[in-house]
Amino acid sequence: MGSDSKDHKKKPYSPPALTELTREQAIKLVAKRKNCSEEEAAEFLESLRKQPPNDATDQKRKRSA
Repeated sequence: MGSDSKDHKKKPYSPPALTELTREQAIKLVAKRKNCSEEEAAEFLESLRKQPPNDATDQKRKRSA
């Protein structure tokens, strides 16, 4: 058992990266994660786009509280 841990070399750290998805890729990803149809996933993603943007002053109030 002890020799197994010596065989595994640590991977160098790489910071997380954002990957831009196409609309179709995003729908498929959400459908798979939520275990729903692609139509339901598309509606979910569309609902996210309709949300109003966060107000910067609103954010400051939440942080200071």
